[in-house]
Amino acid sequence: MNKIILSLLVILFTSQLSAQDKIYKMRGNVINAKVIEIGTDEIKYLLTSSPDGPVYVVDKSSLNRIEFADGRVEKYKVSYKDPENYEGQLGKAFKINFLSPLFGYTQFSYEKSLSPLKGYEIGGGIIGAGKNPEIASYYFNGENKTYKRGAFGLFVDGAYKFKKIPTFFSKGIRMSHIMQGNYFEPKLTIGFYTDHALNYKTNEPVLEKRSNLFGALTVNLGRQWVFGEKVLLDVYYGLGYAFDNHGAGEEEYSDDNMYSNNFAIQKLGLGANIAVNGGIRIGLLIK
Repeated sequence: MNKIILSLLVILFTSQLSAQDKIYKMRGNVINAKVIEIGTDEIKYLLTSSPDGPVYVVDKSSLNRIEFADGRVEKYKVSYKDPENYEGQLGKAFKINFLSPLFGYTQFSYEKSLSPLKGYEIGGGIIGAGKNPEIASYYFNGENKTYKRGAFGLFVDGAYKFKKIPTFFSKGIRMSHIMQGNYFEPKLTIGFYTDHALNYKTNEPVLEKRSNLFGALTVNLGRQWVFGEKVLLDVYYGLGYAFDNHGAGEEEYSDDNMYSNNFAIQKLGLGANIAVNGGIRIGLLIK
């Protein structure tokens, strides 16, 4: 009889130990606890490993759900805007437009996240650090002569980024990275460079050096992905207004496309005009 009572006591004691609540935080952490109070904005609990205290307090906005010992589940509305849900994530990145050298320049930028929904990005580039575009190729006096643009200069840009509310992954338990998601950004670009153009005042084209000042205000739309909380991929395109120091009346130069192509900014025609830009950037998250 005593053995039966002892066995029942052991079973009861074991079941009490296993009867614990599970608190699931937004970032996937699980706390084994005994919930002692559920308030309007916060929850108080004891750790299973410390049943005598202290009492811990956690905001509901940082929780995904609670699974109680009796099988009941209480879910909470997600607060995407709460910075605490992204605690520990890297919120800065250095990026490079890895396709830009194919178009005659090298572009890089630095981004900092200010909140889950906002951030800023500053950068620039070196015009001429990349492929040297060909202007034209002509056959004169028994030989073929190729003319290249030979551009060199700099540009800077800055943007204020508005991000869409980050999404969830891993079956809705873990919140996405603070740097990941869709975005749009107003962006200002200003640059200066020198290059060469063919002058057709004479019968034979003459290569002349030019000075070019340009600027643009665009609105970019894009999406950013984060892999392994270290590497970033950013794809974007933009549309806006651009200007430079060249007008439509410079008929002595034949290559109109040179007046609309300012490397980082592509216009749709001569003079002040509609501007387009875009790129694929790879970045490294930093502290």
